[in-house]
Amino acid sequence: MDKEKYIYNSFSPNYTIYKFVNFLLPVIFIFISLLISKISASQDLHYSQYFNSELNLNPALTAYTQGKYRFTLNNRNQWASVTVPYKTLSASFETKIINFKRKRTFIGFGVLFNKDEAGDSKYGTTEIGFSLSAVKSLNNKNTNIISLGFQTAYYQRSIDYTQLYFPEQWNGITSTINSGNSENFAVAKFNFFDVSAGINWFWAPSSKLKFNSGISSWHLNKPNQSLMNDKTTNLNIKYQAYSNIEIIINQSFNILPGIYYAHLWPYQEFILGSRLYYKIHQNRNQYFALSTGLFFRNKDALILYLGMDYKTLKIGATYDINTSSLSVASNYMGGMEISIKWLIHKGKDIRKISPTPCPIF
Repeated sequence: MDKEKYIYNSFSPNYTIYKFVNFLLPVIFIFISLLISKISASQDLHYSQYFNSELNLNPALTAYTQGKYRFTLNNRNQWASVTVPYKTLSASFETKIINFKRKRTFIGFGVLFNKDEAGDSKYGTTEIGFSLSAVKSLNNKNTNIISLGFQTAYYQRSIDYTQLYFPEQWNGITSTINSGNSENFAVAKFNFFDVSAGINWFWAPSSKLKFNSGISSWHLNKPNQSLMNDKTTNLNIKYQAYSNIEIIINQSFNILPGIYYAHLWPYQEFILGSRLYYKIHQNRNQYFALSTGLFFRNKDALILYLGMDYKTLKIGATYDINTSSLSVASNYMGGMEISIKWLIHKGKDIRKISPTPCPIF
């Protein structure tokens, strides 16, 4: 029995509902448990389009794609209406370096570049990371896939103290910008290495339903973060968990709900929402699809999403409408974010384009 025939025969309303509930209930329980504690914005690099920045989400997603190569570019501009905007830029390249087709296994390699700059002091982070993944199909139909990933990165953090002003520079009327201050800063720039790891699981119980979930851990080595030569100030481990679902209504229309959680003690971030995906041209040589969506970041923002897929080029845009207590100052203006993704296929391995990545072995 071939793959398509097997999947379609296994699909029925009762079967799908049972599988859906069986999978979703534990996920809901985990995330509700996490929400018992106070939720606020995470104090680390983050994107509203978490699903379009794979190497910042989970090392296990390295080269986890239908293509031979994947290029990704992400850009975020936040709080421009309040202060000096927080700017984040990411660029990555991924490829499958070893492919064991008979064993339905491949090794993926990726390179990641991140540049983040925040506030008047231009407190900045520059990162260069290298990722490896091992992706394995657990059956001959590629409906159950597990992947493991590891990432190591070199960071540089810096701050411009000349852009900061202190009480002694205040004369009661205006800041005397040209005068100095008596502050003694030990460090203006420091470097460190970082280690991360993750696991991802893809499961398609039928031709109409697909799940993709994962957990990743970052800063496993807890690198030192002090600007004052204090070796006891370490970066806490950050955990990320996510679950994305693809519900295929018909040949043209898909629903893509998703849930995301990040925890970097004592800060947390929670995003919940869904995208609607509509295929206008399904032929792979003229493929064209539009998508729109709405997400909610707990106690922080409503996230509007708009996307377009053309052949192997994917473009996504989001805008955060601020709903936190800062909305008075921000006038509800949060952040604009753009993602661009380009897949390159080798030979004739482009069989079918899908909004949910499914590796080709």
